[in-house]
Amino acid sequence: MSRATVAIVVFSILVFSSWSNTAIADQSSAGVAAAEAKAPDRTAGWFEWPALAMGDADTQPTKPGAASEQKGDAVSDGRPPDDGMPWLVPWLDYRGDLCTRPALTGDWCGTRQQLMDKGIRFDMKLSQVYQGVVGGGLRERGRYQGGLDLTLQVDTGKAGLWPGGLLRVKGEARYGRASNLDTGALMPVNFDSLYPVPGEDTLQLVEFNYTQFLAPWLGITLGRFSPRETNVFSGDETEQFLNTAFNINPAYATTLPQTFLGAGFILIPHKDVMLTTLVLDSEGRADECGFDTVFDGGTSLYQQLQVTVRPCGLPGHQRVGWTWSDKSRVRLGQDLQGLFLDWVQFRLGRGDQPTLERSSSDCSFFYDFDQYVYLVPGSEDRGIGVFGRFGVTSGRVNPVRSFYSIGVGGKGLCPGRENDSFGVAYYYLDVTEKLSRIVQNRVGDEQGVEIYYNIAVTPWLRITPDIQVVCPVRDVADTAVVAGVRVVMSF
Repeated sequence: MSRATVAIVVFSILVFSSWSNTAIADQSSAGVAAAEAKAPDRTAGWFEWPALAMGDADTQPTKPGAASEQKGDAVSDGRPPDDGMPWLVPWLDYRGDLCTRPALTGDWCGTRQQLMDKGIRFDMKLSQVYQGVVGGGLRERGRYQGGLDLTLQVDTGKAGLWPGGLLRVKGEARYGRASNLDTGALMPVNFDSLYPVPGEDTLQLVEFNYTQFLAPWLGITLGRFSPRETNVFSGDETEQFLNTAFNINPAYATTLPQTFLGAGFILIPHKDVMLTTLVLDSEGRADECGFDTVFDGGTSLYQQLQVTVRPCGLPGHQRVGWTWSDKSRVRLGQDLQGLFLDWVQFRLGRGDQPTLERSSSDCSFFYDFDQYVYLVPGSEDRGIGVFGRFGVTSGRVNPVRSFYSIGVGGKGLCPGRENDSFGVAYYYLDVTEKLSRIVQNRVGDEQGVEIYYNIAVTPWLRITPDIQVVCPVRDVADTAVVAGVRVVMSF
């Protein structure tokens, strides 16, 4: 634990000092002119949350009023006047008719929009997936699974309380079953079905956390979290890819639970650089409060550096990080046949009771990126880009030794279909060689491809045909072809 803590501190200091020196050098070269010029807006992207974001992919903030020529002017899209503070809760216009508003229930006779203008946002999203193995795999059949997400976000600054605070509360419900067990693959083909609790029909409070920025460059966060990644083209299971391999990096799956209690800090030494550090409970579960196990059965550490890049003026993100956990887990690579024989001897009274060897240390290294290669003129998010992920583990606990994925995603390229999106991606999963001989003879590396097209019937109704071809890890399963359709409604 002490070595991991020292590593966090050293890495944080190096990043902060490096970018601080850059900022100081830039300011010094500006001379007297810098003193007369307007100070750079370091609040921009205050809550452009990193890859293990506690928010959804569609909640990246924009600063209302940016298009105004003068502070205090109302912008043409109906946003409230710019008060100089960044929006920690992304602003949304709920007004409009049935075919143009972003939510089916609209602005609730003006009440919902008034709350939104004060930084209080409430969203409801219903997702339904019918998916089935149409060839290969372990069994051919169709399965239906649905879910409901309820999210409340409060920006304390816009609400007139105090600046720099964000409260986030989220409940998730799931019902039905997915086709994850029908393919023979290690990567579930429906990532949405894993939350809040895999294989259970339930409604759980998965997030209740608060973040407070003490300065534009420093924030602290604590509470209950349910992590999602924020890769622009691959990280939202309700709008983009369904396969788990294109939503998270499996390299850190054994070090980070799906839902957990934790605390950490966000360091923004430069407007394009964000360092996030979290200390969390390794025993976290969505169906348990967590206070009885917090930091008792294991502690995990997470740290990630995100850098925003703009090659040729096109936006992109580079993210690199690591995780570590001291939770005790069964170590892979043990002689199962020998353990069985020892157990037989023990039952016959001829030896001691055999026990499985355990490991109290697990770690991972991960990297991911997203990069636009073309933007529609005059647009900030309509275009096409590439993305990818890479991860490695020690292989002692995680059956995944290494992993990578790469793909192409886009949005709004067709005239008249500005809200449609699409994606095609490939992943490869290398199974650790530390599995027992019995298991090694029955598994192999896994790879797969997924293609989807997200049709925006209206801004609040989206229908997504999806097809996946997976060569599963289990040798008894043939190459699986999985077809499905997803319907998402925002209320």
